[in-house]
Amino acid sequence: MSDLFFLQDSRSNVGSRAMFWRNGGGYTSNLNEAEQFTRERAVKQYESRQTDLPLPVGYTRAQSETGVDCQYLTRSEAEAYRNTDGRFYVAYTRDWDGNDLVWLGGSGPTANLEGAIHPGGEDALSYQSQGFELWPCGYINARSRPVVRASLLDHKQALRAAGLRLPKVKVERTRTYRNLTNCEGCGRFLTELQRFDDCPNCGARNAP
Repeated sequence: MSDLFFLQDSRSNVGSRAMFWRNGGGYTSNLNEAEQFTRERAVKQYESRQTDLPLPVGYTRAQSETGVDCQYLTRSEAEAYRNTDGRFYVAYTRDWDGNDLVWLGGSGPTANLEGAIHPGGEDALSYQSQGFELWPCGYINARSRPVVRASLLDHKQALRAAGLRLPKVKVERTRTYRNLTNCEGCGRFLTELQRFDDCPNCGARNAP
């Protein structure tokens, strides 16, 4: 039974990537930066904000893949990097999954670095001549991080396996009225039914 949980922000994703409560505040797609909550803290956070959904750490990491955020890459650093094995990852130009680079994989585009091809020498240069970008493997590996596609997360199944039942939180509902009119005497709002009686505030008649 899992006792550590991530909190997924269920309101939005970045590309296909799920977002999680970050250690220190805010949200992140990087599981290495996501805060881990005890069972009690996870439930308490859910009670105060129902958009933060608990997910067991083990379950979430089992669904993870490897992504590379383009915001943390610079071409000058990559070109100065000593690529000891002479191999490169091949990236599509101006194509992203959220902020993550999209790579040429064995069967087509993929944002999962684990499925990306990494040729070396003349083979790598041939892809560059076709308009792809080349990034040194060592440089990219050092800047990769575990991420999760939101579509792979099944909250009900994960929480059932962890033996966690989330409490039902009462949502306050505000009453809304349609076809409101103003009292001709005092200006207060009246419902469709009230307008056929004397105004409960000033006694004025409002019937058509």
